Amino acid sequence: MTSHQNAVCNSCRVRKVKCDRDDPCGNCVDGNISCLRTSYLRQSRNASRRRRTAELKTAHSKGNSLRDVSPSPSNYSSTVSESPSVFEAQDLIRRQIGAGQYMSPERVGVLNSAMAFVSHLLRATKPDIHNAHATRVANVMEGIVYPSIELLYWMLRELKGNNIGPHVLDYFKHVSPGSLRTMGRALIDRSGSPEILLLYSICVNSAAYKFINTVLSGSDIGDVEDGMRSQAATYLSSVKTAMARIQLLSPPSLVFLQALLCSAFIAQGTGDSTSCWAFVSAACKVCGDLGLQPRIEACSARTEDDEEAFYCYIWCHILDKNYSMMLGRRLCLLEADGMDLAFSHPFNQSMSALLTTYLHFVPIQAQFISELHPSKIVDDSSLVTSVEVIVHDLLERLQRVHARITALHGPSSSWDGLHEASELNTIQFSYHSLRTSILRSRQICLPTKPHIDSECLESARMAMGTLRAIQESSMTIDIRSHIAYMNWTALFHPLTPFFVMFCNIVATSDREDFQTLELVTSQLDGLVELSPSISRLQALFQTFVGLCKGLVVDVKDNHSPTIREEERLTQGRPAQDIGTTSYPFASPSDAQTYPDQPGSAFSSQRTPSTVPTPLGLRGPYDDLIPPVDPDWGLFDMQPTLDWLDADFSFFSSNQ
Repeated sequence: MTSHQNAVCNSCRVRKVKCDRDDPCGNCVDGNISCLRTSYLRQSRNASRRRRTAELKTAHSKGNSLRDVSPSPSNYSSTVSESPSVFEAQDLIRRQIGAGQYMSPERVGVLNSAMAFVSHLLRATKPDIHNAHATRVANVMEGIVYPSIELLYWMLRELKGNNIGPHVLDYFKHVSPGSLRTMGRALIDRSGSPEILLLYSICVNSAAYKFINTVLSGSDIGDVEDGMRSQAATYLSSVKTAMARIQLLSPPSLVFLQALLCSAFIAQGTGDSTSCWAFVSAACKVCGDLGLQPRIEACSARTEDDEEAFYCYIWCHILDKNYSMMLGRRLCLLEADGMDLAFSHPFNQSMSALLTTYLHFVPIQAQFISELHPSKIVDDSSLVTSVEVIVHDLLERLQRVHARITALHGPSSSWDGLHEASELNTIQFSYHSLRTSILRSRQICLPTKPHIDSECLESARMAMGTLRAIQESSMTIDIRSHIAYMNWTALFHPLTPFFVMFCNIVATSDREDFQTLELVTSQLDGLVELSPSISRLQALFQTFVGLCKGLVVDVKDNHSPTIREEERLTQGRPAQDIGTTSYPFASPSDAQTYPDQPGSAFSSQRTPSTVPTPLGLRGPYDDLIPPVDPDWGLFDMQPTLDWLDADFSFFSSNQ
């Protein structure tokens, strides 16, 4: 046995950081946490795993009723991901199980099943983005159609006129009207090499597809609409055909960059995240090879050519930062310091308020990736002291972005060509999703921060409430819009809000949070047959909902009159972090912070009588469970896009 004096303390051992073995150790003093040591044998990793397996099997023997419906981590212990966050979750849960036979068999089963499932997701095989493109055919233009001269003329006239609102017009500016004219005429006249014409077809057909949908969104033209929808579908099909034939290693050129960006937009709009990331990666490389940043810095006249280069540059940054966050990357493809140029450039003055607001997310995302990425903090404990300062700075900058979002509300002709309510909800979801990721990272990086933090949880609720509003408003338009908005929200941002609420349900059996996740999941029913990516998203959501469903039902069934009386007596207590024996819910002041947002209405509906109780504080098993260690946490990790590519059919089939 190792003496307590010389042993590594529990906190440092769990966090996988170096301990100076003092009593208390320096890390615990810096973190203002208790420095405890538990005697343990120095065992090999295999022996430790065998011990954990035996303990988990013992715990499962107390809940035989769940053995047939929940996969036990004991079946996966030999292959569990070796990330520090998973080891920490395993160790904390194991300590809870080993501390006594106080935890209910149902909750033990859910914790074990959830741990096994998330460990499985972390081992998901990333798809090969290089084999999905560059299909070789004898004639690269075979089967590709393009707009007629009449449609080309109509499109160019409208893009230069005042009938289309500035918000939607910005989405065309990475390919200027002059370039569209040149490309369209070259396609009609067949003047140019097949490789160049292929790039032209992507740009022109994607512009035609978006233009037709923009025109149809703002007017009712009767029977003609069906014909135009059919024509738009033809252009979309041609774009997809050309996207499959594009050579990602082609020599850098502005036309190549424009085609890559158009391909990325189409791929994201159709839910093909793997292809979108391939196009975004190639676009960012071409952006660097072309030296767009120094070119934009040097331009003095506001020409059409310089403007399209400017918009290509900012779209590369926007897509790069979003996908870097979704994939959990520790580095961006493009340096963020170039964004100072974008904000000060003369072209920024003519940019719409909507795109300008989205652009202000970019430096915040870049700082999050470079300075607040959880794995960076875990690898370098000296960075822990700067976490709160970074988070405070990011939240202040986000609040300024929120002021811009608030200013977007109200009747305006700027929204012509877009569905205003859905677009506002979409940018609000972006705000709440990013804010949740920042607060979640703070939880992971700071050992003294409660694992269910009131700010993080409320931000996650705002995000999921806004997503529900998007679903409701999109269904009043048409199913195509519903799919598109899901692809640009739930499939364009990290799944952190959903995961945070799932963790809270496991910890507190919160019925309202559970109902929200159930509603979001069920609203995808009508889309799964039309979108494989949304089908995978729903399957992932259904698995998480199924994992925690038993806890919510169990609390409802065991909610005795005595406990209801306890809840009645404890109403009105001030909300505190979970580590200090209370639970947060939205206050009137919180609602005022987010005016005109569905998320605030969603949160304000949480009445004190339905406020859930944290695990180990007050619940149906209070007579059996002692107070839980305030350092208890479920899984210290950020969900990534790779989770959607995991095979979780086994877990789904066992719900």
